[in-house]
Parts: sequence; C-alpha cells; structure tokens
Amino acid sequence: MANVQLEFQANAGEGDPQSRPLLVLGQLHNLHRLPWAQLRGKLQPRVTEEIWQSALSTLNPNPTDSCPLYLNYATVAALPSRVSRHNSPSAAQFITRLVRNCLPGGVNRCIVMVCERSEVFASACALARAFPLFTHRSSASRRTEKKTVTVEFFLVGQNNGPMEVATLKCLASATEGVRLAARIVDTPCNEMNTDNFLEEIKKVGKDLGITPTIIRDEELKERGFGGIYGVGKAALHPPALAVLSHTPDGATQTIAWVGKGIVYDTGGLSIKGKTTMPGMKRDCGGAAAILGAFKATVKQTSEYELIQQAQISSATDFYQVIKSETGPGFPPEFDVVQGFKDNLHAVFCLAENAVGPRATRPDDIHVLYSGKTVEINNTDAEGRLILADGVAYACKDLGADIILDMATLTGAQGIATGKYHAAVLTNNEEWEKACVKAGRNCGDLVHPLVYCPELHFSEFTSAVADMKNSVADRDNTPSSCAGLFIASHIGFDWPGVWVHIDIAAPVHAGERATGYGVALLLSLFGGASEDPLLNLVSPLGCNGDSPPEEMERDSKRRRLV
Repeated sequence: MANVQLEFQANAGEGDPQSRPLLVLGQLHNLHRLPWAQLRGKLQPRVTEEIWQSALSTLNPNPTDSCPLYLNYATVAALPSRVSRHNSPSAAQFITRLVRNCLPGGVNRCIVMVCERSEVFASACALARAFPLFTHRSSASRRTEKKTVTVEFFLVGQNNGPMEVATLKCLASATEGVRLAARIVDTPCNEMNTDNFLEEIKKVGKDLGITPTIIRDEELKERGFGGIYGVGKAALHPPALAVLSHTPDGATQTIAWVGKGIVYDTGGLSIKGKTTMPGMKRDCGGAAAILGAFKATVKQTSEYELIQQAQISSATDFYQVIKSETGPGFPPEFDVVQGFKDNLHAVFCLAENAVGPRATRPDDIHVLYSGKTVEINNTDAEGRLILADGVAYACKDLGADIILDMATLTGAQGIATGKYHAAVLTNNEEWEKACVKAGRNCGDLVHPLVYCPELHFSEFTSAVADMKNSVADRDNTPSSCAGLFIASHIGFDWPGVWVHIDIAAPVHAGERATGYGVALLLSLFGGASEDPLLNLVSPLGCNGDSPPEEMERDSKRRRLV
C-alpha cells in the first residue's frame, strides 16, 4: 500500500478487469441506480449485464456484503443500507474495511464509488485510509513499481451532475492530508523524533511558501514555556514549539489549531507498563492531523482560486497549467488569492516524554506560559501541560478568536465515547453541535463530553501551586477534566471559542493510523473556504447552496458562528 497513488477522476475510462481490477462500492439502493451503460466499458468482456444484475440480487448487507463478478478481478460491495443518528450517512468506517478486504491486488486498479454528493467528501477520506504510506517491510523495498488506484464517483440523488475539477482537486488535497497524518503517526520515534517532525513542518511550509516560527530547547525555558520544556527536557532531541501561519488580506478573525505532538510517551518517571507503552508513537496524532489539515486547507484553496480564474474545465487542463509553470510562481493572469479567508495558525507542541536524569519529577512545580503554576503529581499526564502552553500562546501572542486543540489526550476517551468517536469539550454549545454535525458530514465522528468546570476543576486542587496536573478522583469524568486543565490556561471566562478534541482512540484502527482529524478540521472550518465542496460539508458559516453575491454580502457568516 505504501507506494499507491490515489487519483480522483470524473471518468476513470474503460478497462478490462483482468488488466485493471475493479471494485464497485455503495449502498444497495444506490447500486441499483447505477446504469449498466456507466459500467459496461469497465467490466466487459468479462462481466455481462445479466451477471451484474444477478450479483445485485444476491447482496444482503448486514451490515455489509460483497459479491465477486469475475474471479477476484471484479467485485461489487454493498454498504449498510441504514445507519444510526450517531454515525455518518456515508458509513465511512465500512468503506475503509470493504476496500481493504475486497479491492483486488494489481498495479493499476479502479474503484467506482456510488453515493450522493453530500457523501463524496467523507467517502474519499475513508478510501484514503485504506492505503497507508508507511511500511518497513523488506519486501516493499524490493518493489519499485508505482501502483495507481483510480477513483470515479457516480452521483445519485439530488445535485447528481458531473464532478467538477475543483471538487476533484479538493478530494486530492484532503486525502493527501489524511495520508500524511497517518504516515507521521505510523512512523516510530527512532525516525519521527522532534527533529524529524520539525522537518515535516518545514517541508509543508516550503510547499506553501510559509516560513515556520520555531522556538526550541533552552529558548522555551527562557520565554516561559514551562509545560513544553518540562515535558521534553530529558529527551535526546529537544522539545519545540512550531507555528505555521496563513494570514490573508482582509481576514476578519483569527483561528488557531493547536496540536499535541508527543513523539513518544514513556510516561516519564510515572512510567508506563510493558503492555501500555507499545503504541505510544501515536501520541503525536493531534499535531499530525493539524499538519495534514493545514496543508490541505491552504494548498487546496489556492488551487481552487487558480481554477476559477483560469476557467479550467477539466482535470487534464489543470495539470497542463501546473506543469507549464516551472518557475517561482504562476503568471500574473493567474494571480492566486488564498481561498481560506481568515487568519489560520497551526501550532505544534512537540516533545518526547522520556526518562533520564533531567526528567521532571512528581512534586516538581512548573510555571507555564499562562503564568500559572502547576504541581506535577503524574508525569504521564504530560499532554495537557504542552497544550496549555500552546493555547496560551495562541491567545496571548496570536490573538486568536477561535482556539481548537487536538490531542491523543486520555485513554479514558475510548471508554467515554468509544473507538470511532472522538470526544469534544467546548465552552460554546453551538460549536459542540457543529463538531458533531461536521463529524457526521466528513466521517471523523465526534461525541460531546460534559463541560462543567464549576463542578470538575476542583479535581486539580493543590496546596502549594495554582493546580496539579492530574485529577484526584480518576472516576470523575477524567477526559472532561483533562480538557478543563487546558482551558484553565486561557481562562474559563475567555470570551472566544475554545474547542478541545480528544482523539486517543480513533487515531488508530488496530495497528494502523487512520489520519483522524484532517477531514474533521476541513469540514468544521469549511465555511471559511471558498471551495463549494467544503462549504457543503461545513456545519458553520457559508452554505454551498448560497449564491456568490449573497456569500460576498453576508460577511458576518465568515465568522463561522
């Protein structure tokens, strides 16, 4: 899977399934609406219309089902016919499973996804999760050929016209971000330490023409980042705070995404056991998701503007324009205006929670960037310490109106909301609802936690400092309390919007990373973009069905709430 290239095309063209294996995927009632004329060229001469209809009649999804059409070269697979209110209508998790189980092998393969337009974004991101990039299997290094999976969407229901080039580019950018995040999370710490993570950030910055701000090692201590420095000071590779900033002209508000980037978590001196430490390379999942989402947001919206200005009507025309521009930028007639209209800062809090002579001890007291003092009573509750510095920086230095932090924060999250739903904690009820809706729209599912600081924050009471870093009672909604610790460093009376997303469980499925969080951020903040597909899946701000003049006139809607 590591050398698989995903290509989204309006029409995947014809091909013999013996030379280009095919998977047709969708809900059963949608598969029945797929005309044979649309499939004929992709299945003949191996599969006839009679075989196709016979296969459809045998499908009985419970919750899914599949039927081979021609040996193992062509398969039709059915998604659940109905989903519950807390699931995504796209049935995104089942898409990933069916692709992994039913798509035949081969160098050149094709997937035909049958769905409604509102489910395209979630379906594409689910497809991307089936093709992870990271592997160190020795057999993979001996395979030099590049594999291609071509994805064609056939739209049913309302607004079922052809896929526009802007939509295809949006899908390409989003899935690239999902796979980037998953690759970082899958990579072990001996290859993805804080130095390597910074290189990933610099690479994304270079691709977008953005120079990151980086504060490292002793400078963190000098500037008062006691949380990040205290957690990471014992590691061979020093901790860092890095920021990528997108600041377009005319921005009306400032958004900050703050990611937990613990590249490995031993637990520190409160060390984890031999069964709970394996897998802690995934503790950077929040920062990885924010990096993938930031890249997709800024890159994709730029390309959308280029397409609109150049009046490009097909993906082929777009790629020809891109290839013709080998210089430092596009010609004046293609002056690219960034499509994300608000200031957007991606803040990465990077550290390795290691054991060593310089490691933070229980009973130590750190002064965090907020100025508050924290008595350490559990060095394995380190994520909240670095995020507290991150959100305080976003508030004080970046002047953020909206702060969203994303983290693999608590094991209790998986108990509270399960393996598939991340947990959301926020000071704003509208944003709580928006996160849940965005999760259903994009497939990165979310469910609320209890937000009640007046009842729960007393868990952190300390006799010698402003607070402790771990709760007194682990049976008292620990995931909510962990989020409240972070919020306390910008203040519970802060007038802005604060959102905390705990992704500890959905960041992986089995032993593989999912790239969770990229699709959620793109959907949740899609109203600040001019891309029609992101507007469609966004629960906030501009609606994709609004006429352009209305979207321009109603500037308040760009504030998302």
